[in-house]
Amino acid sequence: MKLRITASLLLVLVLVFALNAQTKLRGTWSAELSDPEPWLQISFQDGGGHHGSSFDLNRANIKLGDKQGPVQFTVVRDAGTFAFDGTVHGQLASGFVEFTANPQYATDMVALGYPNITDKQLFRMAMVDVSKRFVTDLNAAGYTRLGVDQLIRMSIHGADAAFIRDMAGMGYKDLSPEDLVRMRIHDVTPEFVRQMAANGFTKLSGEALVRMKIHDVDPEFVQAIRKAGFTSVDTEELVRMKIHDVTPDFIVKVQQLGFKDISTEELVRMKIHDVTPEFIAKVKQLGYNDVSADEIVRLAIHDVTTDYIAQAKSGQQDISLDEIIRMKIQGGRRARL
Repeated sequence: MKLRITASLLLVLVLVFALNAQTKLRGTWSAELSDPEPWLQISFQDGGGHHGSSFDLNRANIKLGDKQGPVQFTVVRDAGTFAFDGTVHGQLASGFVEFTANPQYATDMVALGYPNITDKQLFRMAMVDVSKRFVTDLNAAGYTRLGVDQLIRMSIHGADAAFIRDMAGMGYKDLSPEDLVRMRIHDVTPEFVRQMAANGFTKLSGEALVRMKIHDVDPEFVQAIRKAGFTSVDTEELVRMKIHDVTPDFIVKVQQLGFKDISTEELVRMKIHDVTPEFIAKVKQLGYNDVSADEIVRLAIHDVTTDYIAQAKSGQQDISLDEIIRMKIQGGRRARL
């Protein structure tokens, strides 16, 4: 389940974890009804930590936006039921909440290979809706006897049996629960894997796929980079280019200034040190038509501006860029060759 940062229903529950014989938790809730999109965010807190989740009110068939006065509603999960009662006044609502565990769920989980689930674990499983079907399907997919925390994380991020089967169909079998969660967090989908394969990137590692997604290396970017002449670029080079904003437009402009055989690493270094096509063009206009990528970067590193170059040349027309750089390093004094 994907959490919404801007929740339409903001619900804050402060609970004291006081489990009684019926495994119940009681607390309070408050809500600000400011957005028609029905998401309800909840938070439970005790001396041992903080627990939060979200409820999709449409799926739970809860509608508070058009209600005023007393309200009662429930959210039913396999692990237990959240029962709310309170009052809506304008755009504000508040009241009490009670969580009641489902004893049959704990029994069913024992049969599925998860004995000795604690009350707090059961409560957290209800919060994120770790259903019996979810666990049964994971078992069938070969993911048996995971840690409860792993089940919770996989449920939160939708790393379910269907996703496992889809990724296995693309050649990614026996992924760890952590790999599956990371892929879901960063939206590594079977379709993305297919698109990368269509662009020549087959048998990539799960980590490579995640890094590409994190840094927005998409098929369009790959194709544009190849069109600029980098036909054998690898995934790590693509990621570095994205990280440092080496765009296809930047590449083309640099190439048009005479750097036909420039490498991806040289392009990255230019971007790291804020070398612009305009700066390169001005250096060339000052008579340094054969300037190398390394010299351009060194000029930028040592803050050698085109005005400084022009001033140095006014004293000696044939002065080299290397000597100008050394002059700048030494505070403007002419360096001895």
